[in-house]
Amino acid sequence: MLSRLIRLFGPGTRYRRQDRRLLALMYLAGLFQGYAQTQAVNTLPFVRIAFDLSGSDMSRLFAIARIGALIAVVYAVFGDRWGRRGPFLVAYLMLLLATGATALAISPTLYTLLQVLARMGAAAMAMLATVLIAEQMRWNNRAWAISFYSTAVALGSGAGLLALPVAQLNEDGWRLLFGASIVGLPFYLLLRFQVRESSVFRFHERPASFLYPLYGRYAGRFWLAALYGLSVSAFSAVAVTFAFDHMVNGLGFSTPEAARIMLIGGTVGGLGFFVGGRLADSLGRKPAIILALLTGMAGGIAFYWWSSPDLLLGAAALSAFGSSIAHPVSSTQRTELFPTTIRTTASQWLHSVAVLGSILGLYIAGFTIDLLGLPTTVSILGSGVLLAILVQTFIPETLGSQMK
Repeated sequence: MLSRLIRLFGPGTRYRRQDRRLLALMYLAGLFQGYAQTQAVNTLPFVRIAFDLSGSDMSRLFAIARIGALIAVVYAVFGDRWGRRGPFLVAYLMLLLATGATALAISPTLYTLLQVLARMGAAAMAMLATVLIAEQMRWNNRAWAISFYSTAVALGSGAGLLALPVAQLNEDGWRLLFGASIVGLPFYLLLRFQVRESSVFRFHERPASFLYPLYGRYAGRFWLAALYGLSVSAFSAVAVTFAFDHMVNGLGFSTPEAARIMLIGGTVGGLGFFVGGRLADSLGRKPAIILALLTGMAGGIAFYWWSSPDLLLGAAALSAFGSSIAHPVSSTQRTELFPTTIRTTASQWLHSVAVLGSILGLYIAGFTIDLLGLPTTVSILGSGVLLAILVQTFIPETLGSQMK
């Protein structure tokens, strides 16, 4: 039975020894990354009360915090000029230190500033980890490998949800959850000595301009991918950010009950990581992404219109299944669209555009939540996903591309 499941959901071909070693290191790093980068969302109901902020206030705060992900483009420039490994290690440190320091925030302003730094580290780490994996895996198991790394990030996020009862211990309980991020700091030493530079990276005395992806030879595919990321992020940022708060402060669920729905839904939907990776490595990146978008949009919108625990659980699972496919496969597609000399720069620019999309979505929500309500706001933003599906049909299929 187990061997049948592995053949069905596992990688298309067997990994080499160095592949397994890299995946193990990235998996462990992803666990700490997932826990740290989702604490702001997990603790939103408690932070909002602690600082006496409204839903619209929190939407604007999260929009500002995402500016950190835009600044992360400097890591991409270093990644293409100095190598992937060094900037990845620095990003790991920044994420954990900034998240841990958030426990000491005494005002919304300081909280936002620290989350800007945390977002910067998280964005750079995710991008560089994806490039490190993609450049050292064979084309027919590359998407599955990146999906496997994404499962670690998701598992780390789940650990944060399991720990949420700590936030209820007292009015400062949420600070303990942020402070726990520093547990991952000792692992930095293992990463520093064990993670090797990408075998594909080559130092160039005259590197391409960091703006080259926007106007150079690959600009056409860059702007298509940028419009795709912008459209999807505007929807997903709002749908993900307010999911837990919607159940606790909107529908009146207790924190443990809301966490249970999110955990079970996320666990069931997490099968998408393996299904999507295998599908993308066998049929192509585009079919997997389009399937993911349709599934994720349906589940994401339904989640905000239903109030029954069972229906919410089903919607959460459907949404998680779609996002579990879309995120890693889209990341794989981004790395394959561009050559090695501009790969991290182009990937980070695309991530920055996606962040702009999330900021746009959150700012729209900041004005429409109080006016139209959260369910209507999420439904309106869902139109961006339909645009993303249309755009995806024009992006070149990258299955089979070699890293060069």
